[in-house]
This record gives sequence, structure tokens and C-alpha cells, in this order.
Amino acid sequence: DSHRCRHWWTATVEPRPTVVDLMEREVRLRIRSRIMGRETKTTNSTPGAGGSRAAARPCGVDALLRPGFLTDTECTELRAEMDRAPRIEGSVREAEQPGADTVDRTGRNAVECMVSNDTIGNIGEQICRVTPQIARHFNQQLAEYEMPHFVAYEPGGFYRPHRDIYPDVELPDPLVRRRLSVVVFLNDSSDKPEHRTRESTQQYGGGVLRLSSREGNAFDPRFAWDVPAERGLLVAFRADTWHEVTPITRGKRYTIVAMLLAPRR
Repeated sequence: DSHRCRHWWTATVEPRPTVVDLMEREVRLRIRSRIMGRETKTTNSTPGAGGSRAAARPCGVDALLRPGFLTDTECTELRAEMDRAPRIEGSVREAEQPGADTVDRTGRNAVECMVSNDTIGNIGEQICRVTPQIARHFNQQLAEYEMPHFVAYEPGGFYRPHRDIYPDVELPDPLVRRRLSVVVFLNDSSDKPEHRTRESTQQYGGGVLRLSSREGNAFDPRFAWDVPAERGLLVAFRADTWHEVTPITRGKRYTIVAMLLAPRR
């Protein structure tokens, strides 16, 4: 099930703990033994890697950026695994049919790469480690995440303007509990062609992740913001934000997409 959820913290008997209390406890008790014992990874060479940026933008888009979420080496290895993995057509979920995924190349032209369960689990754990910071920024109570998807866009690929949750549409669980969308970039966006004698997966052209702070799918430049994509960058934004991926003009765009969910009621 592509919408299977995995808990990152377990139930507690304490009265109404905050999301930060729960997540940080789980990070200490559950994640520490599995991750902190490993050799500390080197951070991306991007200035400010490992920190976050959440400066106010004139267009009003609310997003949290975390450069260096993945290292260059991790990005290279993930791109290689995605190239080796079996693929399926990327699907869309229409507001008129919220209970089913459909393949619609007029709305989305992308492929999902079926990487190993170990890779999916490892990325899920790394997202868990930064989720307390994400939750604080957006003032959201979070409990689970949808299984990460590894998505590739080739030349001509795109995703039309859409939202990851439509507040006025009745949705099944867990879709109804989507609160935040997370995208991790595995290669760089650049308008300048690479001067290489063989094909490279390090850069692509086009494929802009564009967010809008206004309702509707007509992206007025005054209220839209293009995410400054770079390999290793994690960006989080509210799931009801209108967004799109513009057509790929060159190369291949590699990303990881995940959804953070509110607790069950």
C-alpha cells in the first residue's frame, strides 16, 4: 500500500505531552541506538549545511529549508540505486476521486523508483531526526509519516499545479491527516549545461519546484516562489500549499517525497 504509515514514536501514559516531547524522546530512545552509534556523516559542502533557513519571503510562502540534509555521497548512491530499481508510472490523486490513484500523463509525467526496503527505512529514520524542528516551525502536532517515494523526472517530465491535501474534500485515512509535505533533492538544478563527455546525473535543467501562497492553480509571480534546489536540500511546506514541478528541459531530476501526518483522532 503506497500510503502505509510508519510510527516514529509510540503511545505514552503521560497526560497530553507535546509533539516535541514525544518526538525528542523517541529520537533519544529509539533512534539513538540505531543511528547515533554509526560514524557521524560528513555534511554537504554547501555553506550553512546542517542548519535551516526559514526567512520570510515577499510572496508569503511558508517553507523550511534544511541544506545538507543528505551528503553528496548519499545523494550519489541514491541516484544510482534509483537508476537500477524497477519503476512504475507516477500517479495522481484527483480531488474528484480522492479514494484512488490514477495514471494521468496530462497531469503528471514522472516515474517512481522501487528502491529497497532498507533504503526506504533509512531515509524515514533521517526524516524523523529533523521532524521536531519541522513541527516547531509550522506549529503542527505530528505522529506518523507516509512511506517515502523516490521520484524521477526525465526530459519533458512535469507535475501540474496541485495540492497534497484539499481541505474542502472528504478524504480517506491517512490522506486526511496530511499536514506537511517534504521534498529532498538528490541532484542540482542548473540553467547551464554540463560540459562532460558522458552523461551525468549530477544536474538537470527546468524541473522547478514552485510554491504559491494564494488559492488556485494560476501562479501569479507576485505570490509564487521557486525553491532553490540543490543536492542534499530538504524543503518542507504545508500540504495544502499549491505547488507544481515545471517541465524538465535537460537531464534527470531525482527527488524523495514524503508526507508528515497528524495523530489519529
